[in-house]
Amino acid sequence: MAITQEQLEQACFQLISFSGAAKSDYLEAIEYAKTGNFTEAEAAITRGNEEYLQAHNAHFDLIQEEVSSETGLLTRLTLVHAEDQLAMAETARLFSEQIIELYRRLQK
Repeated sequence: MAITQEQLEQACFQLISFSGAAKSDYLEAIEYAKTGNFTEAEAAITRGNEEYLQAHNAHFDLIQEEVSSETGLLTRLTLVHAEDQLAMAETARLFSEQIIELYRRLQK
């Protein structure tokens, strides 16, 4: 049975929600590490990893649907992939800023 528009939207929102939560936890981990609170940093990484896995599973389900469907889902997944690449660039920017700040602190 082909995926419905509603199911596609639900899967996309799960992907967005879990990915966003994971990213927030990862950035929170860096903030904890900056203050030397490595226990909380590790806990935030663990939470992020759990949310990332949920996002990954939602994405995997969409890929599986694409493989077994002729509904044109590929075009939408291509757009999702393109947006993913944009998000990865944003994440790289955020991490770069954080890492630069850490190096500045090490130089003092």
